[in-house]
Amino acid sequence: MNTFRSNRMEGPWNYQPCRNGHPFPMRKADTCLDFLCKYCGKTLNVFTYHRCYAINAYCYKCRHHGHFARMCSFHAKSCEHPKPKKKSKSKIQRDSDRMRTFMEKKQMSQFPFQGLEDKELSAFTCSIQDESAKLHINKLKASHRNSLKEIAVLKGEKSKLDTVKKENVILKNNLDTLNLECLQHVRLIQKIEWELAEHASRTQNFEIDLVRLKEESLSLTNTRYRLTMDLKNAEMQDCHLIKKLKDEIQRLNAQHSDDIRECQDLLHELSVAENQIKSLRSNYPNNSHQHQRRGGYQRR
Repeated sequence: MNTFRSNRMEGPWNYQPCRNGHPFPMRKADTCLDFLCKYCGKTLNVFTYHRCYAINAYCYKCRHHGHFARMCSFHAKSCEHPKPKKKSKSKIQRDSDRMRTFMEKKQMSQFPFQGLEDKELSAFTCSIQDESAKLHINKLKASHRNSLKEIAVLKGEKSKLDTVKKENVILKNNLDTLNLECLQHVRLIQKIEWELAEHASRTQNFEIDLVRLKEESLSLTNTRYRLTMDLKNAEMQDCHLIKKLKDEIQRLNAQHSDDIRECQDLLHELSVAENQIKSLRSNYPNNSHQHQRRGGYQRR
């Protein structure tokens, strides 16, 4: 069907169904580009986004504004990623109860008197005169009781097995923890062995150093003994020299005392001579004045 949408938009429109089942207009490939507006579904060579017809439009699918319902992708997105449904705990319990009652009814349907009520069953048994049928029914009842007992025993064994399984799980977890602890202990043992090897190597080095130090101590003791002997010899020589120097000092002191005495004697003699000269000068004063007058100063 070819129609004209408006006076402003020229050219025939071809309505074709989209992938959601809603028709939207598309132009022919020979007249325009195959590029449609995602809001109204028209080609973009005629108008721009701000002139779109679906700016204020209302979508009847997603209940939002801004696009037509034929271009809405709400249903497609919801169908592409369906959310998984989760049952509640009450529904899960209800389903398990229904399944249990169904299995019980299925097991009871094997008996011939399953559809009869208690009164009908009692009337049926009273009406039967054959003892063989009664015995057969009694046997069936006994077998049913035994089966119920066996079921109870099996349930008890099942509960025991469940407890054993839980204990096995606990033991498995404990075993895992023990294995981890064992690995940790093995690592600690390896670390201790490595430290012991290092300690052994250090002790060997210490022993070598100890032997070297002992040799050095012996050499030092020898040098010390030699130096002490040299020191003693030097002290003895110094003592001899000091003794000689003391004797020389005493001799020099004695000689000095003799020289001092001689000097004192000489000084005494000199003082005596000076006194004599002074006395002589005092005895001849006139002669000295005469000589000064005649000849001037006295010659020295």
